[in-house]
Amino acid sequence: MDIRAILKRVSHRDMIELAMSLIVLDKKAKERALQFLEEKGYLNDEQLAQKYYHEYRDKFSETIDIISEFNMYGGGLQEEEYRAYENMEHILSLLEDGKLPDECREEMIHGLMEQYLEGNSGFDDVIWGWIEQIACEEEHWHLILSYLKRSNSTYDQSLMLKIYRHKLGDEDTYELMRMQQLTYGSDYWDYVQFLHRKGEVKKALDVAEQGLEKGQGALDTLYEYVFRHYDQIGEKGKALQLLKRYFQHRPSYELYKKTISYAEKSEKEAVRKELYSFVSDLRYSSIKAEIDYQEGNSQELLRYVTRDASYAVYSRHIIYERYLNERHPSEMIAYYKQKAEAFIAQKNRKAYRHAVEYITEIRHVYINILKQPKEWETYYQRVIVPYQSRLPAFLDEWKKGVRNEASI
Repeated sequence: MDIRAILKRVSHRDMIELAMSLIVLDKKAKERALQFLEEKGYLNDEQLAQKYYHEYRDKFSETIDIISEFNMYGGGLQEEEYRAYENMEHILSLLEDGKLPDECREEMIHGLMEQYLEGNSGFDDVIWGWIEQIACEEEHWHLILSYLKRSNSTYDQSLMLKIYRHKLGDEDTYELMRMQQLTYGSDYWDYVQFLHRKGEVKKALDVAEQGLEKGQGALDTLYEYVFRHYDQIGEKGKALQLLKRYFQHRPSYELYKKTISYAEKSEKEAVRKELYSFVSDLRYSSIKAEIDYQEGNSQELLRYVTRDASYAVYSRHIIYERYLNERHPSEMIAYYKQKAEAFIAQKNRKAYRHAVEYITEIRHVYINILKQPKEWETYYQRVIVPYQSRLPAFLDEWKKGVRNEASI
């Protein structure tokens, strides 16, 4: 049926009646009709303002209802979540374009902050992102603070600090609150930066050193700040001691190199031994392995790679294995055989896939490094072929492994 042709015969009066009946029956149809009239220029300024305001009221009310329901049940349908996002995207666009009265901002802050404090919707971060786009005046931020003060959350306390410092420029209140809320390294670092920018360098250094003693969590920025200070004023001995302490706090190969490099020539070897001794503890075996690899301590690295032969996962294992293949081929063949046998014994396809990877390494070492193809053939015939005949899934994984290797 060609409805377009029929509509051409409909009278003006009947066309209006048809359009109105559709608009009454369908909310979306009404929105589309108003959008059409706006695009065609049929709405005056007052009508446009009414249109935008009604859009805001409908979409914001729906959004609050969705978030409230999510708060009640701890979540909800994804399609409703997406609708809330779409609604707020539209509303924020109207705000940005100056199409809504300013009082809408305060109303939205009230509605959203009430839901934010409920804290059970999963919308918390998103709501705060909306709040930051809505608030544009001091009164708005004071209103937001009045809500945050009702919260016992340390995260919300950190938001208050940011508002006082960055939104209201109230440095006195910020500093008073900041001194009372120094728990994590990031708290101390925030305060250190504040003091440094004010020119209170001595106090900033004191706070940074206090953070190194008492701060929880990551302290990297504090260590770096205090180190730079000692280095700049020529306190090389203190700076070196701090680097060693930093290494013990968060050992890494990069910090190992930096600390040794910073030491005086006469101290370098002693510092190296001290740091190396520290990471000899089993807790830092992966750091020690990286050092051994970089410094060519192949015997120590071999011990690291082969010590826990029943475990397949450890840091940078492929790089280390290839390195050790060249330097300790016989030991690595024995290691690979042990790993392959252990995986085959598990009798599942995933384990067979791992076994094939190790067997491929055995072949590589025998043929390409030791130049002993006959030894490989003997191992293959005595060990691998029997598995192929008894374990069809293993045979299948072996064939895939051979094909993949041939394609490289």
